[in-house]
Amino acid sequence: MKKEIPFTGGEVVFFKESNFWDNLLEKCSGETKSIYIATYNFNFNQYEKSFYKKLQNLANLGVEINLLYAKTTYADEDKLEVEDVFKNFVLCAKLATNHSKFFITDEFAFIGSANFSFGSNSNYESGVIFNDKEIISEIRKFYFEVLLEKSEFTNIPECFDPFDFLPRILNAVEKLSKIDSKEELYFDEIVNEIPELRFLDDMKKYLENLDYPVPIEFNWWRFYSQLYKEKYVSDIDFSEFQNYIHKLLPYLVNIKAVISEQFETMGRFELLKRINVIEEN
Repeated sequence: MKKEIPFTGGEVVFFKESNFWDNLLEKCSGETKSIYIATYNFNFNQYEKSFYKKLQNLANLGVEINLLYAKTTYADEDKLEVEDVFKNFVLCAKLATNHSKFFITDEFAFIGSANFSFGSNSNYESGVIFNDKEIISEIRKFYFEVLLEKSEFTNIPECFDPFDFLPRILNAVEKLSKIDSKEELYFDEIVNEIPELRFLDDMKKYLENLDYPVPIEFNWWRFYSQLYKEKYVSDIDFSEFQNYIHKLLPYLVNIKAVISEQFETMGRFELLKRINVIEEN
């Protein structure tokens, strides 16, 4: 049984024996980059239908996972033991007084009665799915500023994933590629995009290890400093900057696709081991 009552920007949901959490996980698109969960009870066991396993698979595909719970089953309450993918990529937090149930993504958020556990599918449960971006933002803000702030972190991800910054770099380069005249560089909303290229500098050695070296070099820091301090760059420097950005953009688009494919075929954990982000045990 499953019933939905639509309203503007979402729907009220009633369910029983409907695999509701699986449905929400499937509702996440291929572009979903983050999932934040709050639940009362969470099962850290690894049987086939366990959401622990499903979240581990998503983390291995590059999705940022935050999991907040009040109590656990099938796990040591005093010392949480998780596998390598969870240990390296999933933030786990314990808040003994939490009884709220949230499932927050980039595209939608759910607030309801059900725990994030397979057993909840057998109960009569209800909740609300929100699609409004402003509401999702407010729910996410409460999750971080209230619930996580009061929690004890039981697993802090050990791994720094350099590719987490790839969408941010690509977004900046896409904006910079649309500049037609030198005068546009003097607008704050444009010039402030240039420092995002520092994340590409941090990523270069890993891209070389992946056999996809950055195809073009440019001293963006000197260019940015000149813009920021002197409010001026020469026509030649501007032309070289445009050439750099226009060659960088298709490369970054391709790299984003390559990383996504690698995550799907070998998993994030194995890829980061291959390029020496994660050391072999």
